[in-house]
Amino acid sequence: MLIIPIQNKPDWRRPPLMCFALILANLLMFVFYQGGDEARWQKAEEYYFSSDLPELEEQHFLIYVNEEHPEWRLQMDVEGEEFVYRELLWNPEFHQWLLPKLELEGQTEWLQQRQNFAELRDQVSSLALGLTPAEPTISGAFGHMFLHGSWDHLIGNMVFLLLFGLSVELALGGLWFITLYLIGGLAAAGLHMLVESGSHVPMVGASGAVSAIMGMFVAIYGVRRLRFFYTLGFMFGEFSAPALMVLPLWLGKEVFGYFYGDAGIAYWAHTGGLLAGFVLALMLLYWRPPVQAMPEEEEELPSPQKSALTRIDRFQEEGKLLEAAEAAAAAVRQYPDNLPLIQRYIDLTAISPDSEAFHRANLALFAQGANPAIDTRILAAGYQRYLNATQKPRALTAKVCLLMARRAAEAKHWSWLDELLNRLIAQQVQHPLIPKLGTALVNYYRRIGEEARARETMELTRAMETSGQP
Repeated sequence: MLIIPIQNKPDWRRPPLMCFALILANLLMFVFYQGGDEARWQKAEEYYFSSDLPELEEQHFLIYVNEEHPEWRLQMDVEGEEFVYRELLWNPEFHQWLLPKLELEGQTEWLQQRQNFAELRDQVSSLALGLTPAEPTISGAFGHMFLHGSWDHLIGNMVFLLLFGLSVELALGGLWFITLYLIGGLAAAGLHMLVESGSHVPMVGASGAVSAIMGMFVAIYGVRRLRFFYTLGFMFGEFSAPALMVLPLWLGKEVFGYFYGDAGIAYWAHTGGLLAGFVLALMLLYWRPPVQAMPEEEEELPSPQKSALTRIDRFQEEGKLLEAAEAAAAAVRQYPDNLPLIQRYIDLTAISPDSEAFHRANLALFAQGANPAIDTRILAAGYQRYLNATQKPRALTAKVCLLMARRAAEAKHWSWLDELLNRLIAQQVQHPLIPKLGTALVNYYRRIGEEARARETMELTRAMETSGQP
């Protein structure tokens, strides 16, 4: 199963330099450091077979199998010497089992040859900088994040690092990004060592740290809906869901993989990274806001509204402006709360600011004063444009002026509230809300020391009757 976001985009004005630096570091380590592993292993192998070790150790290996791994007997019978020498050369657990026995038996020459071989073998990258749960080291705790077992392993991790790192670095900033990447990798290694304690098999790969970046991604986007691409067996497709929803899916995938997947994959490291990255990012975001708001694609209109806009655009492209305005009017009647359609209706009728259609279009906008989802600044800007365009603002009915006056008071847009109250008073509107709005405006003028304007507003609002509806 694979689940990846398909809509987060980089902001190339602020390129993710730390993310690119990590990718470059992993690539250079694989090519220039791990590229020498074959020569290192060949040197160790040549020493082993040129020494007395093959003849000395074969019988001890059989004892080791009988004592520690009797389940290997069948495999040893099938593979023969190939299995035996592979374990003699590569298996660190056999090395740790053998050394105390040689010291106890006083086999100094044999012990010296085995230690010389181990020094050569341990120069191979996975043993030198890999994380061995039975013998953890500081170099292994950090070094394993920059090692990979193959080109496929490297490319897979770097693709995921790029996919998720672009957005995470944008939100957290470069220094926090690299810091939490490393801490997340250490947490992933910690859970792996806890579950696989005693194992002498070294772990390599940036998967744990990359999983931490994935956890950070979920924490940053939170409940915002994103589009994801998924594969499940031979099935694939897209779905839209809150970012938080994919975290349990990713965690479930790792737990399932541990019990039923490839035994060579460090599933608990992935799990530890996911959880650590998620928690670390939540803590950081609680402490300080994101460096920059996360990019997200504009949500598409529902298909009928999108079709209406397409039809309006087609009329405009053909030069049929009257038909376009009529189509916009019909669409607004059908979808009265859709701001893009209302704005298009206003734009199409603005060429005739004294027309009834222009007034109806602006009336549709001002009626959105009752819609809390519409930003007050949009209403205020539309109000001002309307007044600048027409000498007879018939759309400013008592009802819409009251709606917008209440929104102006809520937004503390005092100059706009003053203008709307004066318009309502001039229209001799009677409504219980007017004295309350007037009191809010009076209090504002007094706070800023405009006592004369405060008294003037108080006298005007007191003169109004407070009963009846507009």
